[in-house]
Parts: sequence; structure tokens; C-alpha cells
Amino acid sequence: MTSGRRLAVLLVALAVVAAPAVVLRALCVGESCDEANAATARVPFCPLQADVRDLIVAGFRDGRSPDVSAVTEPPSTVVTLVPGAGVAWPSAAVPDLRVPIVFAGTGVRPGTIPEGTRLDRIAPTLEPLAGFHRPHPDVRSGDAIPGVATSERTRLIVLIAWKGVGSAALDAEPDAWATLRALHASGAGTLAGSAGSLPLDPAAVLTTIGTGALPADHGIVGATIRDDRGRVVRAWSAAAPPSIVSTFAEDLDEATGQAARVALVARRAADRGLVGGDWYLGADRDDRIFGPAAPARSVAGLLADGYGADATPDVIGIALEGSVGRQDAETAAIVARVRASGLPATFVVAGTGSRAPAATVAAATVAAQ
Repeated sequence: MTSGRRLAVLLVALAVVAAPAVVLRALCVGESCDEANAATARVPFCPLQADVRDLIVAGFRDGRSPDVSAVTEPPSTVVTLVPGAGVAWPSAAVPDLRVPIVFAGTGVRPGTIPEGTRLDRIAPTLEPLAGFHRPHPDVRSGDAIPGVATSERTRLIVLIAWKGVGSAALDAEPDAWATLRALHASGAGTLAGSAGSLPLDPAAVLTTIGTGALPADHGIVGATIRDDRGRVVRAWSAAAPPSIVSTFAEDLDEATGQAARVALVARRAADRGLVGGDWYLGADRDDRIFGPAAPARSVAGLLADGYGADATPDVIGIALEGSVGRQDAETAAIVARVRASGLPATFVVAGTGSRAPAATVAAATVAAQ
């Protein structure tokens, strides 16, 4: 397709049996989708369960998403390997999208957040804490969570993302996240929020957290996306188009005349959706610290460099990786460093969704078949 535009999406349901003998059975063949079903479908593919279909639509952006999306039949699992994670293909069964969302520190009113609260509501909830209103709220799906923010202003927002962690992972290791539990107890949060879209690719979900929009709006649908010519490129690479929607950090930077400072501490460039950095032309360059160094040490360096030192709020986005216990320990070290500085700081901790289980079949094997 030379235009680079996806005129239609073919959604294929696959039944996958044990490797190496992979047998694919496409649903909706012959009479399995009758005319009545086709007439009532709200999207141009064979009807799945409504909840699953809506999540896939929320994760799809025309011109950015793949030509073919696939759904597996349980109990099979197909996994696409992306840097630092394995992303499970959507399943015909309603998936577990539960994620923790916790606010704590300056300007946060202690309490509970309703279960099912989506990650795209984090960024709008931070606006009053930073003392500004983002332009064009109609381009974003998320809105502020009522009752979380007080009138108190913060000087530093520390946005911590737990990659590959969802509520199911917390359930499986109840003793591994004491820091998250303490932040939850002292702040406002839920341990059963929602990622809001499928697939659970960290690049897409981090951008949802950063922008306050779902992938259908922000266009970073995964670790690989289509560029304006239809070519497949890595998200947030030099060859990739930017997010369609600006991030909270970018809007704060613009609203303060570049006085706000923004940093990202992460292992990979694909994690940039947490803060963005190139949506506004001519904006100053953010601090980006990539690599396996201890995140708390990087945060300490940013604090020493003046983050949070004046009345203009700054943002540090941190994307963590590893086991639940490791990410909790790194969060504890980060929180301790910031609190030791004495700065009025607000912490947000959110998971991107539980990582895929051991693959029944690798996506490359399915592609070859």
C-alpha cells in the first residue's frame, strides 16, 4: 500500500497449539460469521466479545498500526518480543488489564481511587498540582480523577512507571511490594486500575500515562509503528513520527516558557512516551538518562543539578524494569532520595500491565507459518 494509509484492519482470530507443530484456525470462515453478526458489528471485523473489541479499537490508530491484528483463542498465547519485554497478542477472552495507580506526597488528598480508573487519567490529575490547565483537552480521552488533588502546589513531580507489572503480578507476590503498599496507604490510589487498551505494549502504555490519551489518540501503538510513508519504524527513534498528542511534561514546559525542567530516567529510548520531548518545535532539550545505572543515583544527580529548586514545577519520569521486588526496591530508593532533599514533591507510581507469560508460540513462528 504505497499511500501509507491503512484503509482497513483485518482482525484474525487464531487457535495456536503446541510448538513446533503450529496449527492456525482462522475464525469467521465460511458460515461462522453470519450476515446478522456482520450487520451489527460496530467495527469492520468479525465480532469478538464487546469488551475485547473495544480494547483493541482503543489501541489502534489508522496509519500507525499494523495492517493485520491478530487475536488468539485461549488457552494459547503468542508473544511478540520487544526490547525489554514480551507482549502477548490479545486474547478472545477478556484480558486482565488491572494495574496499580498510586498518588502520594504534596498536594495529594489521601483516599481511594475507583477500581477500573484508566491510566489516561493520571496526566489530567496532575494539572492542578502543577498549577496550569493544558490546552485542547478534547484531543485526549482522559480526565482528572475527582478528589485526588488539593489546592497545594508541588515543585517536583516524580512519575514512576513499573514496566511489565500489573495487579496480577502484585497478587502473585504479595510480600514483594512494601514500598508501593506504604505509598498507597498514605496517599490516593487503587490496585485495580486499567491500562485501557490492547495490546499491553510498554511503549504504548507509557505514552498513555505521559499524554493522558489512549493509543487511538496519541498514535504510539507499540514499540514499532508506521511512519507517514507507511514504513515500519521503532517508536521514539529518530526515524519515527512523534506522538500525535503532547505529553503533560511537554505542555508544562511550554506553558512555563521552558522554565520547567523535564527529565527521563530509563533503560530504553522507547520509554520516552512518559515525558515526550519533541512535540513543540523549538523547545529546549530535556535531560535524558538512558542505561542500566541505578535510577535513584540518577535522580540524586538531577536533584543536585537543581530540579525542584524553584517555584516552577519540574518533572522527572522514571521507567523501571525487572521483577516486582526489584522495582519496588528501586522505588523505595528514589522516594528516599527525594524526601531527603526536603522538596515539596508529588509521587505517582503506575504499572503498565502484567508481562506476557512464557510464550506458547513466538510471534515469528506464527508469521513463518
